[in-house]
Order: sequence, then C-alpha cells, then structure tokens
Amino acid sequence: MLSLQEANGLDLDVMGSGFGFTPWGPDTCPTLEQLMAATTTPSSSSPCSSAGDAAEACGMTLEEEEAERRRRQRRKASNRLSARRSRARKQQRLEELRGTAARLRAEKRDLAARLGLAARHELAARRDNARLRAEAAALARRYREARRTLALQRLAQQLRSRARPALQPAVGGSGVAPAFVPGPGAAVGLASLMT
Repeated sequence: MLSLQEANGLDLDVMGSGFGFTPWGPDTCPTLEQLMAATTTPSSSSPCSSAGDAAEACGMTLEEEEAERRRRQRRKASNRLSARRSRARKQQRLEELRGTAARLRAEKRDLAARLGLAARHELAARRDNARLRAEAAALARRYREARRTLALQRLAQQLRSRARPALQPAVGGSGVAPAFVPGPGAAVGLASLMT
C-alpha cells in the first residue's frame, strides 16, 4: 500500500488515465486538499505498535495490547509446535518409506535368486524331457522291430508246420521233398508285417 508521501509524489493525471494503479475506489477518491492535509501530519509506520498514547490513539488499552501480544506469542508458539510435529511426522514417514524400500529390495533379491533357481530347474527338466523323448522314440522303434521279428518268426513257424506233411517222402519216391508252395494265408500275413 502507498504511504501518503508516496501518493503526493504521484501525478494524479497519470493515475486517472487507466494506465496506472489507483489505490482508491471512484467514490472514495480523496481530494488534493485532503492529501495535502494528510502530509502535514507526521506519519508513523504502525501507530498501534507503540505503547502508551499511541495505543490510546488506536482505541486499545494497555491491557488489550498486552492480551494481543500474549495471543500473538501463543500463536507463534503453537505454530512452532505444529511445525515441529509436522517435521517429526515427515521424518517418521520418510523412515517408514526407507524401511519399506529396504524390505522390498531384499524381497526383490530373494525373488531374483528363486527365479534363477527355478530357471535352472526348468532347463534341467527340459533336457531330461528331451532325453526321455529320444529314449521313448528309440524304444518304440525297437518295439516295432521286435513285433515285426516276432510276427515273422510266428509266420515262419506256421509255414513250417504246414509244410511238414508235404515234405514226407512219397512211397516209392526218390526221397526228395517236393518244393514248398505257400497257401493264400501266408501272403496276407507277409503283407500285414510289411506295413
């Protein structure tokens, strides 16, 4: 806010032109005579802050001024206490956050170690699985070959058992067995083995 001395130094035409700041409303604008009269009285920065006659000039008694001073001191002390409590709460919250961050970092390290262990187990399981699949394929191939061999042996045995009566020497013959001629069932058995 402008003091009266500063207001006297201002050009009123410039203030009223709309380009500057006008500290008064249009209804309460003081006249030049009022401004001049105000400059003749000594101005103090805060007439209510001094004791004695100045307090009476402000309309306050010494008791009221003392009560006001005590009230200000209580407010300052309360503000200081509130600020101290606020700082303590901030510090406590900061310590809690630091503890939480440390706990989360430790948990992250633990989880990373567990993840590495699980990855190693998974890799070993994949290797075992691939080995077992290869073994299973080899065993399945051997099983098919064994079944085919067994089927051929059975077929050969059946053919031999059918051919024995034909191999007996003919009466009065030369003792040479006639050539074996397989029956229609033998061709079907051989075809099923080839598939």
